[in-house]
Amino acid sequence: MKISHELPLELMKFAYKWNDYDYCLPHLIDKYDEYRSFFEYSRLHHRFIIMDNGLFEGVVHTTEDLLEKINLVRPNIFIVPDAWNDANTTLVNAKSWMINYKQHIPEGVNLMAVCQGKDIGELITTYQTLVDIGYTHIAFNHSSIAYQNEYEGMDYLKASMYGRMEFIRRLVQSGAIRKTHYHHLLGCSLPQEFMSYGDWTFIKSVDTSNPILVGAEGIRYADSGLTFKPKEKLEHYFEKDLSGQIENIIFNVQQFRKFIK
Repeated sequence: MKISHELPLELMKFAYKWNDYDYCLPHLIDKYDEYRSFFEYSRLHHRFIIMDNGLFEGVVHTTEDLLEKINLVRPNIFIVPDAWNDANTTLVNAKSWMINYKQHIPEGVNLMAVCQGKDIGELITTYQTLVDIGYTHIAFNHSSIAYQNEYEGMDYLKASMYGRMEFIRRLVQSGAIRKTHYHHLLGCSLPQEFMSYGDWTFIKSVDTSNPILVGAEGIRYADSGLTFKPKEKLEHYFEKDLSGQIENIIFNVQQFRKFIK
C-alpha cells in the first residue's frame, strides 16, 4: 500500500523521503506559491499524484477551478466531488464528471469516486453503482454516519475504524469487490486500523496527515496505536515552525509504515 502524508510547508522537503506518492489539496495551490511549485516539480519528475476535491477541508471549489487545477498538476488520479453521507448527490456528481468533464482533463488522469451512504448497505450499493457507470478507481472514507450506525454506542473513533473495515469486509464477502480496480483509503481515524489490511492487496494507497499532526502535539504513537485523534487539521500547522517536534513526527511516520507492513 502506497503512503502519502500531507505535509506543512516546512516539512515538504521530506516529501520524497517519507511519501510514496504526492497528495494534492487544490485550494492550497492558490494560497502558497511554494506548494504550487512543489506539484509542478513533482509532475515534471513523474511522481505519482492524487488530487483531492476539498470536501474534508471544507472547501467548495467550482468545477472550473477544479478543471484548471487538474490541467495544471495533471494528477494520476483526481477524486471527483462527493457529499458527506449522501449517496444520491455523490452518484450524480460521479456520473456528471464521467459524462461531461472527462473529455476536458488531460490524458492519463483517472477519475476516482468516493463511496458515501447512511448505512453499510447503501455504501455497498454506491460501490456497485460506481463500478457500473465505469469507475475503476474508488475510495473508502475514514468517516461516515454508516460506520456510527453499524457500531452504535461505541466510541466514535473506534466505530469509524471498525466501520470502514466492516464495509470492506462485506464487499469482499459478497464478491462485490473488484480486485483488479484501484482502491484508496481516505484519511485515518486511528492508525492501528492499518494493521488489518495486509491481505487486501486490492487497496493500493492511503493518505493521512495523522502521524504529522500527532507528532506536532508532542505525542508519539504507542505500539498499539492511539485512542484519540488530533483536533487540528493540517492548515493549522501549515506555516508553523515544527522543528521542536521533528523527532516525534519522524517517529510517527516510521511507526505508521510499520503498522501497514
